[in-house]
Amino acid sequence: MFSNLLHASRSSIQLKLFLSLTAIVALSLTAILASQVYLVQDYFVRQAEANLRSSNYLLSRVLADPLFEKDLSLLQARLQEVQTKLPLCNFQLKDDIGTVVYKVGEVHARSDTEFDPNSLDGCYNTIIPVVHENRLLGTVRMGVRTDDIAQARESLIQHSAFFAVFWFAVFMLPFFVQIRRLVNPLGDLSRAAQEIANGNLDYPTPEPVRGNDEISRLLTSFQGMAQALVSNRNTQAASLAALNNEKSTLDALLATLPVGVIFADRSHIRYCNNAFRQLYLLGPNEELVGMKNDTMLLRLGQIAAEADSFLKTLAEILETRKLIEPKYIALKDGRHLRLISNIVIAPESSGYLGRFWLFEDVTEERKTLHMAELRAEHDALTLLFNRQRYDQDLPRLIAQAERDGSRLALLLFDLDNFKPVNDLHGHAAGDIVLKKVAETLTLQLRRNEVLYRIGGDEFALLLVNASNDEIALLAERIVQTVHSLTFDFNGTTAKVGCSLGVARFPHDAITLQVLLQLADRAMYEAKQRGKNNWVMHQDKTRH
Repeated sequence: MFSNLLHASRSSIQLKLFLSLTAIVALSLTAILASQVYLVQDYFVRQAEANLRSSNYLLSRVLADPLFEKDLSLLQARLQEVQTKLPLCNFQLKDDIGTVVYKVGEVHARSDTEFDPNSLDGCYNTIIPVVHENRLLGTVRMGVRTDDIAQARESLIQHSAFFAVFWFAVFMLPFFVQIRRLVNPLGDLSRAAQEIANGNLDYPTPEPVRGNDEISRLLTSFQGMAQALVSNRNTQAASLAALNNEKSTLDALLATLPVGVIFADRSHIRYCNNAFRQLYLLGPNEELVGMKNDTMLLRLGQIAAEADSFLKTLAEILETRKLIEPKYIALKDGRHLRLISNIVIAPESSGYLGRFWLFEDVTEERKTLHMAELRAEHDALTLLFNRQRYDQDLPRLIAQAERDGSRLALLLFDLDNFKPVNDLHGHAAGDIVLKKVAETLTLQLRRNEVLYRIGGDEFALLLVNASNDEIALLAERIVQTVHSLTFDFNGTTAKVGCSLGVARFPHDAITLQVLLQLADRAMYEAKQRGKNNWVMHQDKTRH
């Protein structure tokens, strides 16, 4: 029980205040009671001592005459009268020679120096000389009872204690009521604060008490704080719900994108959609979220066609703090991916959150682009390189020849008798002729021989690092091949030939323009010689 009370006194401010106030009031009343008893007792003692001195003087005068006259009967009568008037414990009278004249009770040989109401025997023992005209006639030893003073003191203590308890109760009742009025709201406030601290924001808050003291203001402030917390919670809950909704929408959007998406912070993967798994042929049970970035890079490098180049590209991207230009990655299975990456910055703090990666399969796109490039560089009818490709390759090969000291031969030729075919049999027949010539010559070309269709029936051929004999053999083969072709258009036989001119770099010309002029001039000379022929420019002076 004492331990429970001790625990309660430590945890309850109400009990602490009540016990503290009780102790203060009790100590105050006890001090007042002790002081009162002491003062009253001191008064009684002083009064008793004064009465005793007066009695001693009178007793000495009363006994002196009969003792001087040796009137024993008068002495005895006066002694009996004294005994009845004084509260004596004992009494003894001796004459001047020490003879006991009168004795009552057991007389103590000692005498008390002070009047002590708390003496053990309850008596104050004293000696009184009996003097007559300065002559000592005898001595009186007597003990005066002091228990009446002790009884008076006990009675005073009892009455004072009763009144102290009464006034203690009278004083403590309003204090207790006031303490409860002050502490009860604090108890409600403490319980509400504990519930709110535990997350129960819906716990009812204590009502403010009337008044403008500290407790009423505290309760009012606490109620306002609790309402603000509830409002903030509701606002945060609404914001969280909206955020979750947006996140769900974003996750659904990213999940449906045909583009592989990864978000990674400084060390780990934080998001990955299904499209990325499919692009990199990752298993469904292979957990990527939470994987270290280095582990992911090594995993991706295993399927890259050139792992070292791929990892070097990623390292360069990681050092860039902005949106990068698209990078293209070739995989071992022949696919091609386009990579775009950018950093993600927190808008409120401008702090680095991570990096966003987009991977897109562009295999078909690159195939389409390649086909478009082929169509842009090839003649649609003959499938030979066209004039656009010819205009790109010729200056490139001349520049290369200038750098490494190599040779380049330009062969220009057009078809003889091609216009009559178009006029007599139509353009469809002319297209047949052009396609047949292109197919036949293509089958005879070697690795370093590139054929172009540069105009209606005009063709060009570029030959790198060929000797004059090789050039001559090729020119002769082209003329003979074209001449050997025969065409049948609705039962009518048609034949064509070609006139071919050759110019060489740097043997004949050291500039592009001159090389073109010389080759065209040589082709014209071949036509002048009767067509179906070829001419190599023979001017030894370089132009």
